[in-house]
Amino acid sequence: MATSVMRIRALVFGFAFFLPGFSALGRESVWAANDSTRVERSGAWAWTSHRYAATHALATVEDGAALELGYNGRGLILGLDTLTPPNNYGPPELGLLEIFVDGVRTRTVRPRAEDREVVLLRSPGDEEHRVRLVHRRDGAGVGCRITGFRVLAAPSGDLAFIVSGGHNGAMIDLRATLTQGGQVVREALLRNWLTGQCRLAGLPPGDGYVLELRAMGWKTWRQEGISIRAGDETALPSVFLPREWDVPADSFKFPALGRPVVCGPQGTFRARFEAHNDEIRGTRLVRQQGPATISRACVFTEDKAAAYYYHREGVVTLPAGLPAGLYDLEVALANQRGPRTMVSRRCVVVVDRFPRDPVFMTFGHLDTWGQYQAEYLARLVVAANLLAPDMVLVSNEANPAYVAGALYGLEIPFVVNFGNHRGPEAGPWFGEPVGIVDFGPELSVLNFGRPWDAGTAEADHFLSARAGVPCKVINAFEPNAPVHEFLDRHRIALIHEAHGPGTVVAKIGATPTIRAGKSNSESFRIIRFKDHRPISYTYRSHAVAPIPFKREAPPPVRVVYEPENDGTHAEVTARIENDLEEAFPDARLVFVLPRGDYQIEGGKRERAIVSDDRRFTVLSVRLDLPANGRRTVKVHP
Repeated sequence: MATSVMRIRALVFGFAFFLPGFSALGRESVWAANDSTRVERSGAWAWTSHRYAATHALATVEDGAALELGYNGRGLILGLDTLTPPNNYGPPELGLLEIFVDGVRTRTVRPRAEDREVVLLRSPGDEEHRVRLVHRRDGAGVGCRITGFRVLAAPSGDLAFIVSGGHNGAMIDLRATLTQGGQVVREALLRNWLTGQCRLAGLPPGDGYVLELRAMGWKTWRQEGISIRAGDETALPSVFLPREWDVPADSFKFPALGRPVVCGPQGTFRARFEAHNDEIRGTRLVRQQGPATISRACVFTEDKAAAYYYHREGVVTLPAGLPAGLYDLEVALANQRGPRTMVSRRCVVVVDRFPRDPVFMTFGHLDTWGQYQAEYLARLVVAANLLAPDMVLVSNEANPAYVAGALYGLEIPFVVNFGNHRGPEAGPWFGEPVGIVDFGPELSVLNFGRPWDAGTAEADHFLSARAGVPCKVINAFEPNAPVHEFLDRHRIALIHEAHGPGTVVAKIGATPTIRAGKSNSESFRIIRFKDHRPISYTYRSHAVAPIPFKREAPPPVRVVYEPENDGTHAEVTARIENDLEEAFPDARLVFVLPRGDYQIEGGKRERAIVSDDRRFTVLSVRLDLPANGRRTVKVHP
């Protein structure tokens, strides 16, 4: 929950190919490809971008289309756009670029083989040149996307490396941060997802560089002691980024990430996992809050009749006094090769009481296909953790590897589905596209990740088995469920979706079912219920408007802890900002403090939990956030 200023900054600013005023290379110039005063065009070019990308680019598919520019400096770097992601966003870049310098053809650049920064020219001193780039059909086809140019004004070198990782086919790009002496020299989105090639071009020569690579859902990689030589390219050994928290496919059938179980005090749930001939030694629920670990042993009773081949199943019974929260499920196993522990992440929700009037946070069609888009989703997670709804509904996502990486930080139960821009398939991360979550005896949430014309048999099975549940909600991919045959028969209170025509907020059928879908991909909704019916689902009581949240903006509700909320300080102040013209009751802060008893100024105590090692107190505080306002909460002994 701790959110420092630097963490928010890292999630807010999407550093693109060039950063005017941010380079350490002195007087270098940065020209966007559509700068008509410096870059001449011939042929058909379009200024466009991939869906919610960090950059725009001039794109062409015309054989012979050209760009031409003159410059005076020590070198010229070509900026290429990221290759079109494999998410049904358009054709790939299959053409080539012929490079002419002062009328002489000097080289050929194939965008599908390069990263985003390509050095076209470099000289020991200032030189004046005229450069022409001509797009040509290659054997594979046509197409290229150019973001711009950098004119170097000082000696420079380059840094190149190849990055692969776990679930490599899902890895599109990453964020590289290069520092020297603690100062950021370059920060950029990199990687050709076909080849893994990465390059930071036009760097100041020097020693003592530190490189960090981050891709949401993969482990951060860091290397120190890098040297850059003038006029040369430093090539690092190939880099491999393991996945951070992924659970091996099929190790847990249920519960699992995005398919949670919700339990009250001393409740029970069923679990199915891969154990084959292993001895099942025990189960635990584990929650990590910064440095504090909170865990409790549970009782597992196997249902031997449910075993089949590798998988076994049984009932987990929660112990008395288990604090409320979102937990991992750990299963301790042993066989002839020794003991091992399997972990299903963020899959068990323990509540003090089931909500009668639930609150949902909803959003969808965010097009999370890479790192920049995942950083936006991570900022939504920051807001969700602070607003503390009962559940988050996510519709029509794209790349499950990046989505899972961002949602690992969510401290709220959620469901997510993947739609017309999905890729790769979501099964290894989120299981089957149709499932249901029971939030106690009065609320069931169906997650339906298929088009409705694919059939409703599975959904009908889940809902028919819950005929007596008074409040039913659907998180769908599309809204056009059969009204009389389905929505009315099952008395669906709410359908949330993120891909479909028509009025995004509407009453459907005789029940009526409230449709509250996405208006755009830069917003979210807070949906409040009363007596099993949604009563509030728009911003400022507008007819249809969601809560706005621009892609480059900081979270509209956010918190900064002073000093750091890391368990080392007994006095901590939380400063909460709400930029929205709407109040939010019962927001939540979580403080991690040295073990002790604490007073609260500006909020009300929800619970205090002592960590397993008795070193920390995890203090949960509730407060009401005023519209367009600020609040301060201080805790101290």
